[in-house]
Amino acid sequence: MWFMKKKTLSDEQATALHEQAWTAFRAQDLDTAQKCFQDLAKACSADARWMNGIGAVNLAREERADARRHFQMAADRDYPGSHYNLGIMAYQDGNNDVARRHFQRAAEHDYPGSHYNLGSMAFQEGDHDTARHHFQKAAESDCPRSHFYLGSMAYQDGDHDAAVEHLDNAVRHDHPEALNLLGDVHLDAERYPQAEQAYRRAAELGNVDGYNNLGLLYLQLEDYQQAKEALLQALESDHVYAQHNLAVAYHRLGELEAAERWYLISFSLHGNLQSLENLGHVYGDSGREVEGQALVTASNKLCEEQPLNDYEQALIERLLA
Repeated sequence: MWFMKKKTLSDEQATALHEQAWTAFRAQDLDTAQKCFQDLAKACSADARWMNGIGAVNLAREERADARRHFQMAADRDYPGSHYNLGIMAYQDGNNDVARRHFQRAAEHDYPGSHYNLGSMAFQEGDHDTARHHFQKAAESDCPRSHFYLGSMAYQDGDHDAAVEHLDNAVRHDHPEALNLLGDVHLDAERYPQAEQAYRRAAELGNVDGYNNLGLLYLQLEDYQQAKEALLQALESDHVYAQHNLAVAYHRLGELEAAERWYLISFSLHGNLQSLENLGHVYGDSGREVEGQALVTASNKLCEEQPLNDYEQALIERLLA
């Protein structure tokens, strides 16, 4: 077998070969990576690094059984990277207890990502004290996702100063969700320029809520033209509320035809009853008072799960035809 031919390498040579293998792996040259790890095994059969490396190659080739076997060989030697990899595989398989056990062993070595994963699992299970402990440990290594979670938890607890501190740390890494949440925190504190800056940067980085929240900010500030421009951008990311909010901007600008169109799209695509009610107000503003009042009444009835009369039912069916 390939690992039986014994060679001799110095520690420096073994480390260089290990690094060469990972360089090839990161370049997706799995054959070269595997050969380097095998050469390391021939020279240093008890070295857990080749076991973990071969496991990574197996996993990249979707050979999960062989990957798990090699990771376990390394984990039996308490190799932290293999504990982490076994934790990932167990989590993917839905075995949270096994995943947690391996992440905890990796965390004892402060292996990157292990504290974050333990925090994330605890957060999902509602154990916020344990989650906060692990996120704080991960944040000591400047993990942006942990800063985001700590900021989110502080915001939910009403500690806005701590929220801003943690979110600012995540924002240094251009974390889109942190930028969007930072916008929310500034908006709550009526720091509108800072909220605007955060939402816009979040949107530029691809956060789906960024342009929508920017549009809502401009609506709140009664800058309806800027709101319209931001919400037109939100449409491109298929934000679920973009049609309704864009209709609001058109409505407040007095562009009733466009407002009618987007309220109708919002109602027909998403069943947004507020859009239906607002569509009724647009009808009223356009001189169609009878139809408008019927739509407002129908919206209220649907919200309260009450039956519509024949006229209201026919009107809505005509709208959706």
